[in-house]
Amino acid sequence: MTQTILKDHTPIRGVSAAEGSSKAKIERAAVILFSEHGIDGVSTKQIAHMAGISEGLIYRHFPSKQALAFSLMKTIHIRLTQMIRNTTEIDQEDKALTQDKFTKIISRIVQQYCEIADNDWPLFRYHILHLHHFPNLSDHPKENPLGAASAFFAKAVQRKIITPIDTDILASMALGVVLNTAQSKVLGFHSGPLSNHTALLTQSVMNLINPKQAVS
Repeated sequence: MTQTILKDHTPIRGVSAAEGSSKAKIERAAVILFSEHGIDGVSTKQIAHMAGISEGLIYRHFPSKQALAFSLMKTIHIRLTQMIRNTTEIDQEDKALTQDKFTKIISRIVQQYCEIADNDWPLFRYHILHLHHFPNLSDHPKENPLGAASAFFAKAVQRKIITPIDTDILASMALGVVLNTAQSKVLGFHSGPLSNHTALLTQSVMNLINPKQAVS
């Protein structure tokens, strides 16, 4: 495995840690290596070498390599969940959710998903490739991006913006539009920022929701 040592003179961006800190160096080295070689294909020695720190310093911040891998995944997991919740938050007393507002919210979710991916592609690549290793990132099965999207679609059904449908399935398909596009980038089918394709991705999500069946 060819390794590049993170430059000491550059403030190293962490995932959850403050920029330039030793923990940030560990997180950045780990997310790069995990995203390229898999969790099992990387050792703490290799992480330490890339981070430019001693291997023992890793264990001052994380009890194990698996704990480090879990922490990285949980950080992006929470970030995406909170983004959807914040974007879709509608006051319970607000009955004015319209088809136009619904479409704008969908567009904003797609845009922010792409921005999060583009802003830290190694972390998002890690998320795409290794999420299946972490089935229990939260204590509640709905505490995830899928659950947050499903809850929003359930509100849209209640307010007759879309016809009754299994909102968990709808959320899976809608998020899959962005995630599968990111997966195809990982596989080398296209390159460049995902944000270049937000209009097409948004339209694809709306086609899945099938606005022609929306109830006025």
